[in-house]
Amino acid sequence: MRYFPTIVLTLLAAGAVTMSAFMAIDGNLARITGWYRFEPGMPLFSRENMSHLEEVCWMRIRDLHDEIVCARDKEGTWWIIKPFKDRLAPSVVESIFSFTANATLVDTLPLNNITRGNMREFGVETSPHTITLKRPDGNKKLTTVARYTLGSASPWLAEAGDGETLYPTTYLRTNFYGRDKRIHVVSGNILHIFKDGLEALRDPSPLQFDPEQLRDISILPADDQKKELRLHRISAESPWTITAPVITGADEDNTLKLIRNLLSLKAVRVEDAIEMEIKDKPLLRIRLSGEWGDKAKELTLYEPFTQEGDDQTYCHAKVNDRPVVFTLLAERRSTHTGHFSKLIKSITELPVLPRKAMAQVRAGSNTVYTAELPTTLQALRSMRFADIDMKDVARFSLRTTQGHGVVRMLLVPGDDESKVEDTWMFATASTRYQQAENSMVERFLKGLRDIPIDEVVADAAPGDDMSGLLAQYGLNQPDYVLSILPRPCMLRATIFGYDLPMVKDRAPRTFLLRRFTDPASGRRVWFGSELGTNTICKLSTKFTRMLSLRAEKWKDRNLLNFPISAVRKLTLDFQQAPLVLEYEYMGETWSGTLAGEDITPRINPHRAGFYVRQLQRMKVQQWLDPGDEDALLALQKPVFTVKLDLEITDYSDAEAAVVEQDADAGAITGTPEGMLEETGNDADILRSLATMERKTHHETRTLQIAPANYDSDKPFFYGRLVETGQLFIIPYEDAQSLAGDFLDM
Repeated sequence: MRYFPTIVLTLLAAGAVTMSAFMAIDGNLARITGWYRFEPGMPLFSRENMSHLEEVCWMRIRDLHDEIVCARDKEGTWWIIKPFKDRLAPSVVESIFSFTANATLVDTLPLNNITRGNMREFGVETSPHTITLKRPDGNKKLTTVARYTLGSASPWLAEAGDGETLYPTTYLRTNFYGRDKRIHVVSGNILHIFKDGLEALRDPSPLQFDPEQLRDISILPADDQKKELRLHRISAESPWTITAPVITGADEDNTLKLIRNLLSLKAVRVEDAIEMEIKDKPLLRIRLSGEWGDKAKELTLYEPFTQEGDDQTYCHAKVNDRPVVFTLLAERRSTHTGHFSKLIKSITELPVLPRKAMAQVRAGSNTVYTAELPTTLQALRSMRFADIDMKDVARFSLRTTQGHGVVRMLLVPGDDESKVEDTWMFATASTRYQQAENSMVERFLKGLRDIPIDEVVADAAPGDDMSGLLAQYGLNQPDYVLSILPRPCMLRATIFGYDLPMVKDRAPRTFLLRRFTDPASGRRVWFGSELGTNTICKLSTKFTRMLSLRAEKWKDRNLLNFPISAVRKLTLDFQQAPLVLEYEYMGETWSGTLAGEDITPRINPHRAGFYVRQLQRMKVQQWLDPGDEDALLALQKPVFTVKLDLEITDYSDAEAAVVEQDADAGAITGTPEGMLEETGNDADILRSLATMERKTHHETRTLQIAPANYDSDKPFFYGRLVETGQLFIIPYEDAQSLAGDFLDM
C-alpha cells in the first residue's frame, strides 16, 4: 500500500508534464479539458473565447503545400513574417476574423464508412486551409484562441433567423477541442481569399496611411529633382498650400483626389524585389510625411510598359517600407467604337496575364490609373483668384488709380436672436452710404472666390521682385484696385493692461486688375495679381463683367421703401381719367373718385391693400444710368403712372421723449428710474407718449412705366422715379401687376 501514493503522484506529474508540453507547443489546454459537444445553431467557438479575438497578434495559414506566418505590430498593422516579409492585406485579416467570430454549426457528419469514402468531396484533407489564431497569455507566451481546417464549400445554405436571409456554408474540421475527426458544416465561406494561393494574401495597396495625419506631400520628377512640387497643411482642418516651386493656394478637390487615389491604388501583381529586376527608368517619386512618425512613406513610379498580346499599359512601382515590386495599371485601354464597342471594351478590360500574375487582380469600377494621378503644378494649384470666405469680409473697396472713382462697401452685422439679417451699405465718390443690394455684393464676392481664372500666365520664384512682371502685364498702373478688409477678431483678452485680440487679426488684402494687351495673343484681356503673391493671372470675363463703379450697379433693388401707415393717397393714371384713392390707416378704410365720380362703394379694400403691399415688395430688375437713351425715349410716352402721397412721421426725438417721461414717472410714482408699470399715472404717461403728436413731412413718389421697344422672348418695361430721375427696368409680369384692378364691377 505504501506504493499507492507514489503511483498517484507519478500520474499527476505525468499529466502536468503533458499539459505543459501542450502549453509550450500549442498554448491551448482545450485539447485536454475542452468542450467536445457540438450542436446545430451553436457558435463554433464560445463567446468567452471570441471576446479575446481583438487581442490576437499571431496567425498561421496553411494549405496543402505552403504556409505563411503573420504577426501584428504595435500600430496594428499585420505583416507576413514567414517565409517572406511583406504586409498582409487588411481585407484578408477582416475576412478571417469575421468568419471565426460568426461561424455557427449547421450540421455534423458522423464518422462512418460513407463519410470516409467521400473525404475528397469535403476537402478537409485534399484541399485544406488550416488557420490558427493566438494571443498573448500574460506570461510572454501565446495561447491559441481558435484553430480550424477549412474544406470545400458545402451545398447547403444556412438561415440567418429572419426567415429570409440565407448564408453559404463550408465543410470544416477542428481539433481545438480535442482529437475530433468529424466533419462539420458551418455558416460562412471565405474560400475565395485563398483561390490564388497564399502568395496572393499580400496587400495589393502600395501605400497605407491615415489621411487625417497627412501634413506634407512632395512630388519629385525623376528627370529634374529641382522641379520638386511641395504641398503642406498645418492641421487636418487647414487648407492645403503649395510651397514650392511657387507659393500659392492648392486646389482642394484635386489634392483630396490625389490623396484618395494614392490610398486606392491596387496592384495587379506583387513580387519580391530580390527576385525581379526593373529595367524601366524611374518616372517620379511621391513622398508623404505626417504625424505618424519621423519616417516618410515614399512611392516610386517607373515608366509604363505593355506586354505582348495585351494592349493594357502597366507600370512598376516600389515603396520604401516593403521589399516588393508592384505592377500597377498605368493607362486606360484604348477606346473602341462601333456596334460592338461595349462588348469589345468589356472583353479587352480583362487582364491577359499568366496565372501567377492573376493572383493579385483587385481592379474594379474604382480602378486608379497612375497616369491619371494629379501630380503636376497645373493640376494641383488653385485656379481661384482669391481664396476668401464671404463670412469673413467686413468691408471692401473698388477704386481706380487714374481717376477719382471709388465704391466702398460696409457690412452692418445682423443679429440671429432678433432675426435681423446682415446688411451691406455702399457709397461712391459722389454719394453717401446707402443700402446696397445684398445679392449683388454676395454674387461679386462669390465670383471673386469661385469663378476660376482662365490661366496662370507667369510665376515668380519665392522672394523675387515682382515689379518687372507687374510692369510686363500693365499691373503697375492698374485699372482697378480691390481692397478687402477681413472682420476683426471678436475674442479679446486683457494682458498686462492691454486689450488684445486672442487671435492675430488678419491684414487687408489688395488685388490689382488691368485690361491689357496679352503679349502672347495680342488680344485685350484682363490680368490680375494679389499684392504679396508671386503670380500673374488671366481673369475670366465672367468675373470682370462684375467690375463697376456705378452706383446703379450696387444700389438696393427695392423700388420703394415706405410703411403702409404713411400712405395717404394713391393715384393711378392709365392715359384716361385718373383713379384717385385715399387711405385712412387707423380704420383701414378706402375712398376714391374716378373722373370726378365717387366710387367708394365699389372699392375692394382687400385688393387695394394687396396692391400697396405689392408696391412695397417690388424690386427692379436693373438700375440704369440717368442718361440711358433707350429708356428716356420710351418714357416720353408712359403707358401708365402710379403716384403715392405719403406722410412720413419723424421719430428722431422719440428717445429723448422716452427718457423725459421715464424721469417724470420716477418722480411721480417713486419707482426707480426706468421701471414703468402700466398702472395709475404710469398708464396715462405711456398713452400720452403713444398718442402725442410727432413731426411729419409730406413726400410724393411717382412711377412712370413704358414698354421697351425690343422684340424679345422676355419683354420688359422701363420705369422712372420722377422725383429723383432714376431709371430702371422691371420684368413684364411686375409691370402687368401694377395695372391691377381692385374695383368690384
